[in-house]
Amino acid sequence: MSRHGRVRVPGRGRVLVRQFLADPWPSLLLGLLVALVACAATLWPRYILDMNSRQVPYQVGALSAQQRDLSTTWNSTITPQPDREYTSAEDTWGPVREGLEAVRQAQPEPLRSLIQPGDFYINLGQNDIGVRPPEGTDYSMVYFQQRVDPQLEEHVDLVSGEWPEVVLNASPQLPAEEIAPGTASGPVQVLLLEEAANRLNLEAGDEFNDLLVTGTFVPKDPEAPRWAHMTNSITVGEIFSGDAGLMAFVTAYLPPANPGSTGPITNNSMRLFYPLEGQSLRGDEVDELTAQLIAMTSTQQDVRLPDDPEGFDTQFNSPTFNSHDPPVQVTFGTEVLSTFEALSQQQRATASILAVVAAGPIGVALAVFALASRLIVSRRQQALALATARGGSSAQVRGVMLLEGLVVGVPAAVVGHLAADLVQPVSSGWSEWVPVALIGLAPAVLLAWTASTATRTTRRDLSSRGASRLRVLVEVVALGLAGLAVWRLFDRGLTGIAPETTAPATGAPGAPTVATPVQVDTGVDLLMAATPVLLALAACVLTLRFYPLPVRALMAIFRGRPGLTNFLGAARAVRDPAGGVIPALAVILGVSVAVLSSVLASTISTGTEAAVWQTVGGDARLSGPTWDDEEVADLREIDGVAQVAAVRPASNTVELTGDVTARGLTVYLVDSTLPEVWAQTPLPPLPEALFDGTGGPTSVLTGGGLAADSGTGSLDPLGDVQIVGHVDVLPGVRTRGEFLVVDRTAWENAGGRVPDGNVVLVRATDPDQDEELVSALNSAVVNALVETPPQKLAVQQDAPVTGTMLWLFTAAVVATTLLTVLAVLFVQLMGAASRTALFSVLRTLGLRHRQARGLTAWELGPLVAIAFVVGAALGVLVPWLLLRAINLTGLTGGTGQPDLAVDWGVLGPVVLGILVAVAVAIAVSAALSGRADLVTQLRRGEER
Repeated sequence: MSRHGRVRVPGRGRVLVRQFLADPWPSLLLGLLVALVACAATLWPRYILDMNSRQVPYQVGALSAQQRDLSTTWNSTITPQPDREYTSAEDTWGPVREGLEAVRQAQPEPLRSLIQPGDFYINLGQNDIGVRPPEGTDYSMVYFQQRVDPQLEEHVDLVSGEWPEVVLNASPQLPAEEIAPGTASGPVQVLLLEEAANRLNLEAGDEFNDLLVTGTFVPKDPEAPRWAHMTNSITVGEIFSGDAGLMAFVTAYLPPANPGSTGPITNNSMRLFYPLEGQSLRGDEVDELTAQLIAMTSTQQDVRLPDDPEGFDTQFNSPTFNSHDPPVQVTFGTEVLSTFEALSQQQRATASILAVVAAGPIGVALAVFALASRLIVSRRQQALALATARGGSSAQVRGVMLLEGLVVGVPAAVVGHLAADLVQPVSSGWSEWVPVALIGLAPAVLLAWTASTATRTTRRDLSSRGASRLRVLVEVVALGLAGLAVWRLFDRGLTGIAPETTAPATGAPGAPTVATPVQVDTGVDLLMAATPVLLALAACVLTLRFYPLPVRALMAIFRGRPGLTNFLGAARAVRDPAGGVIPALAVILGVSVAVLSSVLASTISTGTEAAVWQTVGGDARLSGPTWDDEEVADLREIDGVAQVAAVRPASNTVELTGDVTARGLTVYLVDSTLPEVWAQTPLPPLPEALFDGTGGPTSVLTGGGLAADSGTGSLDPLGDVQIVGHVDVLPGVRTRGEFLVVDRTAWENAGGRVPDGNVVLVRATDPDQDEELVSALNSAVVNALVETPPQKLAVQQDAPVTGTMLWLFTAAVVATTLLTVLAVLFVQLMGAASRTALFSVLRTLGLRHRQARGLTAWELGPLVAIAFVVGAALGVLVPWLLLRAINLTGLTGGTGQPDLAVDWGVLGPVVLGILVAVAVAIAVSAALSGRADLVTQLRRGEER
């Protein structure tokens, strides 16, 4: 055979290039979608990580240094070492500083980086003996605390005088012959704060109460956290007593080299602490850090150990008693643990909620990918059918489409991932490549899978019996999995960090329980994330099964009426529904995510507001000092105050007997004006019977763990009591365990002692004048903490987690809406060829353009309408399930799970926006379909 007669069979690459160049736009559009979805899949975990990372310093920074830092107190008796000359702080206290650093370096990451270099100071003796101050001061008594700060020189500036020298005086524990030559003796040389010296009328060189003031100082950085651990160091402590007058508390600093004694034996307390810095902590390290903190705070740390085994003897009067450099073995503690546990709970909730929200866009994106793949295959139908007719095997056809999918998908996914770096460069780790890889491979898999439908032109309502059985099996599996997931969620209850109560060591009945933190991970709740998708599949199955019923009813109605469009449209919707399960799933997921996000945002917002009111307990809450009746009455005279009510715990716990039995109950005595304070607030009113004051048993209210809401009993000193209701918490009061609420007047009339109130709740004349009310209360009660609902709510709303979650909810709604619109357009484009062929025939019989547009709208209209309703119902059902599966108190700041809230002001516009977008998509595709070229379609029919 001559070379001119040879038949060249193009390879897969050439076939791929030819079919791509013949119709490139669908493949390019699919590549663009892959890039956008890959970019979004990369940004989503990065934004969550950024949110959690910013939330950590936000919550940790709200704590005081005493609450935040790791700290402990070590008590010991110290005497100077004989014949030792104390020359520098490094020589005296160097081993302790080295020991603190060794303990820090022994901790694992990220705890080691969180802990800053350790610090410490030593208080000599107890500051419990007051002396008369010098003449001309405002104080009736002054208390001096002698303190050694080894790092004082690094943190203060000398204002006057000079640094003190180490003074050692002879004592029974330190004879004169054992004091190193050259060591100063006499009055103890100290350094005073400049403000303290001025207020006490002292200056450098003055001697007072066996103290020689050698100089005065001011702190270099008064805002440094270390000063919070050192009371009365940079300010003068003042306490006013009606009996003693105004008393001053002043710290007298000894030289940094002082060994903790001036000669005589003293009982000292050393305060050791590690400042904690949360700025560098990543949000995904909270759970690991919490476990490390628990391990460190439950283990004894060896800060300083003696070289000689006999040095461990710290028993007083022992022959080998080590009082010079006793071992420093301590256990650190911190209140930040509860904050990190709250962060873990919050992250668990946010991760699960955002996973549920993200499942919707992911599902819709996969549906759009599948529809885009089917569109590409349908556009290549003739070429693929021709290749099959000329001997191409099914594997070869699928191989060509697989190759095209890889060429389109993988580079687009990589580009999308790299584009995410331009928006949010901080990576969440290698795991973010997993969804990118799956997204990049999805077009190849879907194109290869749908290639087998290239020559399929059968009606779906005439499917084979085997296919029908397979469909039934798939539907049963989908419904079964959805039911199993819901049952499992209800069966396990709420997830998150919960207090595990254990009995106290004494085992005394009625004694308070001890809360032991239960550690949980901060990752995604996979069951909760999968349940909405399974429910959406089940809803889709039910939709496709039952949606023909109303459409057939419409067919029956339209059959007897004039006009072709409605009857034929309904018939085609039943016999050959456009797209089938995929567009239905896309619409259901799209609508459900929009409704879900709106309902969740409303629920969290409403729950946060309710929690704030529960915390404050009125238009304003005052705490700090205590108030007697006269002081409470004075508060009513403050401008802007309409009414006040004091709440106080009774002095002793009580025992309740009778129908309800309980021991160790705290009794909260409330003023009878409390209902007036709560009258115009969202707080639930107390039962009116509580303040009746009529004859018969005294009315009481149970609270907390004491769940009984009715019954009678006996209570000392009230005698017979009648339970008139139950409250989980008493708003405005930090309640714990089981308690009772009693009218203060009833308690007083029964002979019970009424202590001063420690919380006062305020009703404002104008609740909108929040700042003015706070200013007036602060001016009237200087040392009280004033809290109002707007202030507390602003703190919650300013939290990074609040703003970021709302932003992610909005992004999910926008993304699913756009993807749902694309799904509708793709379905319409997929049926364009068969629709145009049908219209070309019908138009020869007189079909008008308007009727053609109506038939096109009928293809998806009924299915989309029913799927829209189902999706909206699913969007309300999923938040209802979430409230029974995930503890949301970490997001609301309350003590109880919030109630489901639907804000129609938010939900209405969202649902309307999606409905309009989908309707416009159907209308546009219908309008385009009515412009089919009749002559071209008839000519193609003749050619076939």
